[in-house]
Amino acid sequence: MALDQDLTPSPPKIAPGSGVDNEIATYRAIVPSAVLSLICGLLAVFSFTSWAFLAFTALAFGFGLRAERRIARDPEIWTGRKMAQAGIALGLVFGLAAVTNTMVQGFLRARAASQFAAQYAEVLKKGSLEEAAWYTAMPTGREGKSPVDLFKEMTSQAPPGMPDENLASIRAVRDRLASDPAEAITFEGLKGHGVDGLNIYASALFKLQGPGTKDHPEKEQYALFFFKGATVKGRTQWWVENTRFPYTPAS
Repeated sequence: MALDQDLTPSPPKIAPGSGVDNEIATYRAIVPSAVLSLICGLLAVFSFTSWAFLAFTALAFGFGLRAERRIARDPEIWTGRKMAQAGIALGLVFGLAAVTNTMVQGFLRARAASQFAAQYAEVLKKGSLEEAAWYTAMPTGREGKSPVDLFKEMTSQAPPGMPDENLASIRAVRDRLASDPAEAITFEGLKGHGVDGLNIYASALFKLQGPGTKDHPEKEQYALFFFKGATVKGRTQWWVENTRFPYTPAS
């Protein structure tokens, strides 16, 4: 008896493979704005040296947000969210810290300069010319020297026929104050202050007023003093760098 036989070979059985073997990993590139955000965030640390670097704070924030939006729009293409977030964080931390530190330092500097200006006004009114001139020397130059000795040293070192302009202006201020007991000098306020290298500086406006005399008929005059300060032995000491008298304030 003949039997029907299917001589067609059956297809080979293929064992099911895992999804990892069959799937090709998708490559995602780091979005360029995330890299720029991180770089700008790191550069924002220099905001402590100059306010110009605060621009990097804004750039870090802007590039970071741009990277976040681009990654959210095409997550299968771009990556770098953590890098962008780090750039934003660094920019904000360094920028805000620099602004806060600058504002605090400015407040302390203005307060110290104002205190010295008020003190110097008392010296001009009630002290001697030697005492007023003593404050024109740098702290290291006047250390251990009395006002009288330092004044003699200053005047002896002045070139013949070329008087010290700063000392001459201070002398003119004191001459007016000594011309009448009713003459007074008041500290009006700071015209400006800041940092010059390792030293700090401030300009202070003073008003002289009184009944007026024959030699000083003006009932009201102004003087502008330029101060500088340096840290000596842990504290700020000031000196009078320059003086303008009479001075006409800007309206």
